[in-house]
Amino acid sequence: MIRKFSFYTAILCIAAGFHIAAVQCAEDGSKEAAYAKVKAYVSSATPYKEVLSPEGEFIAVFNEEVSGWVKEKFDKALVKKIRSALAPYLRIDLTPRGFAPAAARALEGEKDTTNYDAIWVRDNVWVYYSLLRDPARREDAGKLLLALWDYYATDAQIARFENIITSPALAQDAMAMPHIRFDGKSPALDDVMAGGKPEVWNHRQIDAHGLFFTALGEAIEEGFVIAEDLTDKRLKVISLYPLFLKQIKFTSYEDAGAWEEIPRKNTSSIALATHSLQIWRRIMYSDNVALQPSRNRLNSFIEKTGKETKEAWAEASLNALIKDGLGTVRYQLTLGGESPDYKPDDIHFRLADAALVVLIEPSPLEGLSEEEIRRSLLIVETLKRPMGILRYLHDSYQAGNYWIEKPSAVGADAPALTGDTSSANAFLWRLGKLIPDTEAQWFFDSLIALARLHLAKITTDPKLREQDLHFAAVHLKRALGQVTGRAITSDGKAVKAWQSPESINTVVIEGRRYYLPSPITPLNWAKAALSMALMEYEKAAP
Repeated sequence: MIRKFSFYTAILCIAAGFHIAAVQCAEDGSKEAAYAKVKAYVSSATPYKEVLSPEGEFIAVFNEEVSGWVKEKFDKALVKKIRSALAPYLRIDLTPRGFAPAAARALEGEKDTTNYDAIWVRDNVWVYYSLLRDPARREDAGKLLLALWDYYATDAQIARFENIITSPALAQDAMAMPHIRFDGKSPALDDVMAGGKPEVWNHRQIDAHGLFFTALGEAIEEGFVIAEDLTDKRLKVISLYPLFLKQIKFTSYEDAGAWEEIPRKNTSSIALATHSLQIWRRIMYSDNVALQPSRNRLNSFIEKTGKETKEAWAEASLNALIKDGLGTVRYQLTLGGESPDYKPDDIHFRLADAALVVLIEPSPLEGLSEEEIRRSLLIVETLKRPMGILRYLHDSYQAGNYWIEKPSAVGADAPALTGDTSSANAFLWRLGKLIPDTEAQWFFDSLIALARLHLAKITTDPKLREQDLHFAAVHLKRALGQVTGRAITSDGKAVKAWQSPESINTVVIEGRRYYLPSPITPLNWAKAALSMALMEYEKAAP
C-alpha cells in the first residue's frame, strides 16, 4: 500500500531534527507528494546563499566550502587547490565500451525513467575534449573517440547516411537521419527503447555531427588518431560526410539543434558543420607531411567510391561548402543570433541562444574576426541570470514547478517530461505551461568562462585581455556556485553534495520562488565543462 505524504508529516520530521531526512519520510509517488516534499524543505532550509566576490558580483552558492573559494581572488595556487578538491567529483567514468552516459544519477538499481542514462553524441564529444585536456585521462579520451567512431561505422548508421544521400527528402524525417542518441548497453548500439519500440526522437541534429567530425578530424591532425586506426568501416562513414552535408543543403537545413526541439535554421549547427569541413579540408589539402599516411588511406578509400562522393571531396567543392557556411553564420549573426531569419512572430525566430557559444568552444570556428566572436558571446551573455544561464528566453523545459506540478488533462501531443518536443504542438503545449520568468538556469557559465579565456588568449589588446580574465573568473565562480551542498533537487529527492547539476530550477510555493538543483544531477557535460574551465583558468591565471 502506498502511503500518502502530507506537509504535516514533514513538519513532524523536521521537528524531530531530521531536516533533509524530512523530505525522505514519504515514499516516492505522485507529483503531489513531490510538491509536499519540496514545500517542507524550502520552509525549513536555505539551500544556497549569496556571496560577494572580489570581482564585485554576488554569487549564488549551494556548497558552504565553495563560498570560501568565491570570496578569494583567483590565482594559480587557489585554482589548483580547487581542481584537486573537486577531482573525485568531476571524474567521469566511461562504460566498458568507452561511452559516457549523459547523467550519472544514483538510482540504486532503479530504471532511469528520464532516459538520461542514454548516450548522446554531443555530450560525449564534450566529455572527450575534457578528457583530452587532462594528461592523466588521454587514454580514456582516445577510447571514447574510437567508441563513438565505431558507433558511426555501424551498418545502421552508415545506411542512414547513404539513404539521405540517395534521397535527400528523407532529411525531413527525424528518424531517417543519422542518429545522435542510442542505448550504450545495447550489444548493437541500437536506439533507446520505449514501450518495446525505438523511441521516436528528433535526430535532425547537425550540430552533434559537426562536433563529432570536428573532434575526429582534429585528432587525426594532431596525431592522436593514427593511420592504422582508419579501418575500412571507419573510413566509409568519413567518406560519406561531405556529400551528406551537401545533399541536405546544410546551410539552409532546419535542424533541432542542441536543445532537440522544433527544427529551425540554427547558426550554431551551421557553424559546427562548417568548422568540421574546415578541418577535413586541411587534412586533405594542407602541406602537413605528418598527415600523409592518414591522407593516403582516406584518398585510397575515396577513389573506390562513386563519382558524387569523389566530387564532394574535391578541394573546390569543400571550399564552396565552407564559404557558404561561413557566409550564412556571418549573416545570421548580423541579424542578431541563433535563428533570426524568420518573422519575429514565428515560433522559429530566436536571437539570444546559449548554443552560440560553440562558435568559440570547444573548437573555434575559423574565419570569424575577433569582433564577430565578441559579438556572438555578448549575445549569449544576455541570458545570464542569478543562478545560471538560460538556454533561451521563454524556455519551458524544466521551468517553474516542472517536476512537481499536479497532472492536468493533456492532449495526445503532450510530451513526457524528458520526451521529444520537436513537433510544433508538443513545443507549444509545454510553452503554454511556462510560469513567466522561471526558465531553468543552466550550467553554461563554465562554457562562457572557456570562451572568455579563449578571447583573452587571442586578443592583442591588454585591456581587453584583463577584462576577459575578469569575466572568466566571474563565470567560473558562478559555475562553482552551482555545485550542490546538502540539499534536495526540484522533484523533492535528496542529492549528494559536490554534484554538478544540469541546471538550477525554480519552484513556486504559495507565490514565493525558490531555487533548487535539477533532478538531472550530476550531468556529465556539466562536469566536463567545469573541469575544462578550471584547467584553462589555471593556465591563464597570474
